[in-house]
Amino acid sequence: MSLKTFSPAIRKRLWVGLLLVVALVLLLSAMRYVRPESRVDQPTLGLMTTLPLQWSEGGIEAAVAADAAPHPVYTRLAQAYQIVPIDDLDVLEKNRLSLLLLAQPRALGPAELVKLDAWVRRGGRLLVLADPALVWGSLYPLGDKRRPLFTSLLSPLFGHWGIELVLPINEKTPLAVRDIDGLRLRTQTLGEWQMLKGGNSGVCVIEVVPIVADCEIGKGRAFLVADADLLDTVYWEGRGARKLTGGDEFGNMRWVEALLLALRDGRKKTRDFVEQ
Repeated sequence: MSLKTFSPAIRKRLWVGLLLVVALVLLLSAMRYVRPESRVDQPTLGLMTTLPLQWSEGGIEAAVAADAAPHPVYTRLAQAYQIVPIDDLDVLEKNRLSLLLLAQPRALGPAELVKLDAWVRRGGRLLVLADPALVWGSLYPLGDKRRPLFTSLLSPLFGHWGIELVLPINEKTPLAVRDIDGLRLRTQTLGEWQMLKGGNSGVCVIEVVPIVADCEIGKGRAFLVADADLLDTVYWEGRGARKLTGGDEFGNMRWVEALLLALRDGRKKTRDFVEQ
């Protein structure tokens, strides 16, 4: 039945009713991700990612489902930070953000990379999780733009800082367990950092475990991690007989939280903040 069969007055009521329904759905969706206990004195954390952390991949129907909830990573970070999801780097200046997490972000254009580099040099604090071969599960087929980015596309920025992201080919198994800073981490297809010959020496220092690079860039600082799958709960949540602090079977999230804390507090050694 077409709306034209109704009188103008009835059509108007129908349109108003439809708009109200849409507005209610959007409001309910947003309310699921607002934590009433958030405090205004929490530090702010910018977040750019192609991973389904704040919203699920199932679209609006999944977002408003009775059991809808952000990814556990988002929930844990939101306990300590006011998270500002961003897609436009102009927000860094508009919101005066000083701390930014890039977790397998979208491809950035040349002008955006220049803007990000300049922001760090002015004193920005940056944590990058860059995966050379992401295996994060997705509802969408390979090639679909809605999938998380398969490989990091930030190579021009890394090269500008004198390092490159590589995927070792000597792994017997793609599953990787590493002991870092007193924590046991588990992930898959772990990447590594290597110094570029003739690169910008002295900017980045690759840690003993080469999945981490610590870069002092101008007045700012960046931690670069050669993996993003470590955020996936299949690698760190569990019911093992021996669990680390926080009830997690592996220390992936504790380590990420500690990296952010080190950036915030200006600590020099990555191992110093695990005990906090």
